[in-house]
Amino acid sequence: MSLLSNLKDKINYQLHQLTYDPEAEEYTASIKAAQEAEDAAKRAKDQKAAAEAKRKLDAETKKAEDAKKAEELAARKEFRAGRFAGKVVGIISTILFGFAMVAGGIYGAHLATNANLYRSWPYRLLYAFYGFIFFPIVVVYMLGYRWWWQGKKPQYYALLPLIPHFINQPILARLFSWMSYRPDDEIRALQEWNQEISP
Repeated sequence: MSLLSNLKDKINYQLHQLTYDPEAEEYTASIKAAQEAEDAAKRAKDQKAAAEAKRKLDAETKKAEDAKKAEELAARKEFRAGRFAGKVVGIISTILFGFAMVAGGIYGAHLATNANLYRSWPYRLLYAFYGFIFFPIVVVYMLGYRWWWQGKKPQYYALLPLIPHFINQPILARLFSWMSYRPDDEIRALQEWNQEISP
């Protein structure tokens, strides 16, 4: 070891001896521990107060919900003519709306199929489907544009004319007469024209 290194170690040792006070360090450690204990107690107290506040809020909310449910149940048990009439009108209007939608769809299919009798039956079936689904457009087009604006009155052959002849068998006629029709000269001429222009 060199002289310089020994001198340096000796100075460090002397400085350490001068500044080292075991009682002061012990006192500082005890103050720090007391402060940490106090902070921990304060945090625990705050957490307990927050939990208590949350419990009270939850209890008040549950009490208010229970009171509201009890009030609704009491109101439901009490007969009111206005509420009863509102429910009846709501149910009837839902049924009537559904019926009107189905009736409108059938009428749209009826118009679309009768307007395209010169086509073969798969096309007429397709027209029936799109006439049912898009009945507002079909009804406006057939009655508003073609009949009212252009003056072309729609021809009505059957409800959904898919079978191009009348059915003679009585039982089948009862079941399928709404689908059968007898082509007239106009339909035959249109069918011939359709066959001529088809490839």
